[in-house]
Amino acid sequence: MSSSQPDQRPTLAGRIRRHPWMAGVLAAALVAVVAVVFIWFQPQALFIDRVVDDEFPIGAGDVTGPGDEDTDDDTEEPMDEPMDDDLDDDDMGVEDVGPVALSSGNFEPRSSRYTVEGTATIYQLEDGSRLLRLEDFSSTNGPDLYVYLTSADSADSDEALDSDFVDLGLLSGNIGNQNYGIGDDVDLDHYDTVVIWCRRFTVGFGSADLVSAG
Repeated sequence: MSSSQPDQRPTLAGRIRRHPWMAGVLAAALVAVVAVVFIWFQPQALFIDRVVDDEFPIGAGDVTGPGDEDTDDDTEEPMDEPMDDDLDDDDMGVEDVGPVALSSGNFEPRSSRYTVEGTATIYQLEDGSRLLRLEDFSSTNGPDLYVYLTSADSADSDEALDSDFVDLGLLSGNIGNQNYGIGDDVDLDHYDTVVIWCRRFTVGFGSADLVSAG
């Protein structure tokens, strides 16, 4: 007649009691795992909003595009002749045009996991420079979020959105109005979709196809 024998293999708790140093190793490993999760995945970002409210700039001095350098010269050149204070802009043939909207579109989320809404508009300022302005903007927060102009359409895959793009910089905030300068060499007929892009996980949170305002 056979009899069952109890399992003599030591449990983890038993091993720790016999080898106290194992408790320190396990604690250190747990701390390392938690640190990696918080640094890499940043789950805390889901519960922390970054709110911004950029004013609408009038000239290019307020916004610079990627790679632009400040070349302002503070030296004032003397005027050859005094200006007549009685002359206004109309008398001088100067027309105050102001910023002009070139194209615009509404954000849509790329997945049910994210919420992205608001309006993206590209403006040309009085001095000829261009900027992208996000208004009434709100997005699910996340790690490593960037603003891209891409040649793909919102209906295309994330791989297509990430294959041909212009990086306008880190997303300033996941809530609020904000401005992003666009370089003079960017072809806006080619790069006509705005994407909120998570670079760490190569996924688009939301996108807006831009339609000509003309």
